[in-house]
Amino acid sequence: MPIAIPTMPAPTDAQLEALEQSVGVALPNSYVEFTRHHDGAVPEDNSLGTQDNEVGVARFIPVGEAVKAASGIEGFPANVILLAEDGCGNHFYVDPGSGAVHFWDHELEGPDERVADSALAFVDRLNPFDISRVKLAPGQDQGGWVDPSFKPEF
Repeated sequence: MPIAIPTMPAPTDAQLEALEQSVGVALPNSYVEFTRHHDGAVPEDNSLGTQDNEVGVARFIPVGEAVKAASGIEGFPANVILLAEDGCGNHFYVDPGSGAVHFWDHELEGPDERVADSALAFVDRLNPFDISRVKLAPGQDQGGWVDPSFKPEF
């Protein structure tokens, strides 16, 4: 079942051209098509299974912010197109040469996981978030502490 992604204003041709100049190759058609409808959108809660985890997209990065945002992320790959963030410091990006979408986990070394062949295929892989799919191994949850001033009514 596809997730809901709001329709947003399309990026300008100048923004697309600036991004294209920054990566040095033509932008993949699938990426351009996606941004023409959902540039900078915040989708409904979602999830996507990767090799190591269940992740989701918190927001899609607007074309006009992609280069600056990517340059501010320590260790983020160069010459790729920042597509989305998961809200935990991890990101999804488009390889401008192949158009494939990869997941970059800021805590893992090694090659980034290819999660879809294109931006549109990536969106098709996003599922509505379902809490019943969250499974913890015995002993995995060691408890936690929450500052009482965070939500005093609790």
